[in-house]
Amino acid sequence: MGNDFTIHDVQGQDELQQLGDIFTTSLFGPQYNFRIGRFINDSFGVELNFDHTKYTTIVGQTANVTGGIGGTPVNGPYQLTNTFFSEVLHNGANHLMINGVYRSPLVGKLNETSSLAFIGKAGAGVMLPHTTDTILGNTNNVGDKTFSNSFGLTNGWWQLNGWTAGAELGFRYVVWKPVYLELTDKVAYSYFGDLPAYQGTLQQSLWMNEIILSVGFTYDGTSK
Repeated sequence: MGNDFTIHDVQGQDELQQLGDIFTTSLFGPQYNFRIGRFINDSFGVELNFDHTKYTTIVGQTANVTGGIGGTPVNGPYQLTNTFFSEVLHNGANHLMINGVYRSPLVGKLNETSSLAFIGKAGAGVMLPHTTDTILGNTNNVGDKTFSNSFGLTNGWWQLNGWTAGAELGFRYVVWKPVYLELTDKVAYSYFGDLPAYQGTLQQSLWMNEIILSVGFTYDGTSK
């Protein structure tokens, strides 16, 4: 269609706008996370990390656009309206990662009741996005959410498309062994290769920051 342009520094947000919304929206409406792993010793472990993050461009913002639209060169600010450009990843900018985990005791013995530990994680993996985008009035269509249309590389309801890397820091408090609460702040960078767009594809770099409150348990997690 004669379009090849880049929109710079687009701002997005997740579905949960305020902390109080968690009591009025679906449990799985906002972002959610799953982790399962194993500690090799008291300090180091490995985990499989799935982050179901949401991303919605903020309608009405102004961003710099460079490249060509309809064969005409452009280089300047544009307002991102619902028709000019909008993108929704409400079925997920899904991060599937392998993390290395480090923990260090701060109060009490590791993994004992009322103990507090510092925890740090870093890892990398693949992206499983589902995108809905409208560009210059044209909305993409990835098809229905069916078994035969579940996954693809550049098509399907979800795409195995792109990579991600991130790190998080925080604290783990053992409420009652083996149950713990974990509060971390995570920063991740992701790159999507060829997300579906109307008669074309789009590439995207995404910086993400999320605060994660987790509840979990450690099986046979004794400390010497």
